[in-house]
Amino acid sequence: MKLNPFSKKTATGYYDRIKAEHDQLEHDLSALQTELAEAKEEHAQKREKYERLHNAGGSLSMNTPPAAKAFWPEYNEAAQRVSQLESRVSTLDDRLRPLRSILKAPAAFTEAKHKLAALLAQRKTATADLEIVDAQLAKLQQRVTGLETRIAAETKAASQTLLASEGEFVVPESLSRLESELRIVKASVADQKVERGTLTTVLDGLPEAIRQARHAFVHYRASVEEIALYEQLTPVMNIVARASAAKRESGSRHSESTFEIEIPSEWVKTAGETLAAEMPGYVGEQ
Repeated sequence: MKLNPFSKKTATGYYDRIKAEHDQLEHDLSALQTELAEAKEEHAQKREKYERLHNAGGSLSMNTPPAAKAFWPEYNEAAQRVSQLESRVSTLDDRLRPLRSILKAPAAFTEAKHKLAALLAQRKTATADLEIVDAQLAKLQQRVTGLETRIAAETKAASQTLLASEGEFVVPESLSRLESELRIVKASVADQKVERGTLTTVLDGLPEAIRQARHAFVHYRASVEEIALYEQLTPVMNIVARASAAKRESGSRHSESTFEIEIPSEWVKTAGETLAAEMPGYVGEQ
């Protein structure tokens, strides 16, 4: 992963700060997980020892042996340490989750864009191939019909010849040739039908795949655009913070950590049109 996938002209350090925070937390999490693994091993050893001391009194004994009672605080402390470390690991993981999402967004967006474009290209190619197969099938079926008509006529003529003949009957060469041609044409029809079935199966599966790819594209693009927004907002964040604090100080029901800004509707309309045009497969307003 690049340190910052955004251009140097637009980057102001937001993405870099997220990455630095992520890397530090990952380092802390790794150390904590190692500590947790050691604590679990120690706890398992002490649990085994406690059970051994507890069972020393015999299975029929209703009282906990003195040695087990004396060891209980140490065993309980080990269990508490595991619980505390698990809680700290969970907390760190919760803090890392949104950072991981931000960092993977640029690469995931590029992958989603390429995947969507590839699926749309596959649909276009498969649709064109299906049209060719259908045209070939129509021609072949027409040829089958013509051959069957000619064979029926040749067969009738040959039958009359057979009835009128008193000697050995020889099948007319023209009839044999037509029947051979019909077999070849029907074999071609069967092959084309198999090809058509394959193409239809591919096309039937593409709508859902394209829908999922579009969803991924839109999702990751939103994340990338939010990163770009924060890159631009960073230099003026102090101004926004002052406005937010001043609004809260004036007695307004307002959270200082947020500041709502109204966007002109014409800007939103233009941005929406631009985003639509960036979608792979966009063909303009229908």
